[in-house]
Amino acid sequence: MLFFTVLVLPALSAVAAGGVPTYRRIDPVTGQALQCDRCAPGSRLRAHCTSSRGTECVPCGAGLFTEFWNYIPHCLLCDSCSDHQRVVRPCNGTVNTVCECEPGFYWDQHFCKRHTVCKPGHGLKSAGTPHRDTVCELCADGWFADIAEKHAACIPHSACAADQLLLQGSRWHDNVCATCEQLAEKGWVGLLKPVLSGLDIQYNTPIPRLEHLVNRRLKKKLRKRDVLRMANGSSELLNLHIMIEDSHLGRLAGRISHIIHKFQQQCGNMTAMTV
Repeated sequence: MLFFTVLVLPALSAVAAGGVPTYRRIDPVTGQALQCDRCAPGSRLRAHCTSSRGTECVPCGAGLFTEFWNYIPHCLLCDSCSDHQRVVRPCNGTVNTVCECEPGFYWDQHFCKRHTVCKPGHGLKSAGTPHRDTVCELCADGWFADIAEKHAACIPHSACAADQLLLQGSRWHDNVCATCEQLAEKGWVGLLKPVLSGLDIQYNTPIPRLEHLVNRRLKKKLRKRDVLRMANGSSELLNLHIMIEDSHLGRLAGRISHIIHKFQQQCGNMTAMTV
């Protein structure tokens, strides 16, 4: 405790007439109390002052620094940036390296952590920074966050005319509005493309297979029992994953085909289309 008092407290208050901070030292040879000049930032102490000469300082070498007036025997080692950090200000002898998390990451106590990506149905409330994580919020009823965008905010569903609502929006996709002419021109795949892309992103849904199942139901040419009947011998194992796929996609394909049929009826029972 005595060492702390002698080393630090006088150093805080002692300033030479020229404005250079000093520190108190007892000359080990003469026993005389001396006020020695400190070394400037960017340098370190080589030799204490004596009654016959002043303090000797030397510059810090490469990769070393001292930020304050001091009388330490060794310069401090410059910090290195860690994983997913970038240098904001390099160490230059008088200041230490200043690091910051690179874009897409934020500082989480001891390391840079990747920004949270909002879950489907959740929109961006505040963007992440190098010092703060992304903040997400659940989209309210009638609002959605486009799942195709990585950091989309919640926005209201598009307004459709009463007879032009092809598919009701959810928290992760917009209302799909269409006219009978657009359905005939673009087909159901073209109109539902944003929704299909969202299914692929969110559930890794095999979209080509789903399109095939929907078209099959719309055309009413092939039923599930026909697929089961074709699976025999060695081809049974080859078709097993298709049958399993059908069992999961079947309900989704059924819902989509029902929606298309209903819309077609509104358009005067127009012929089901193949996309």
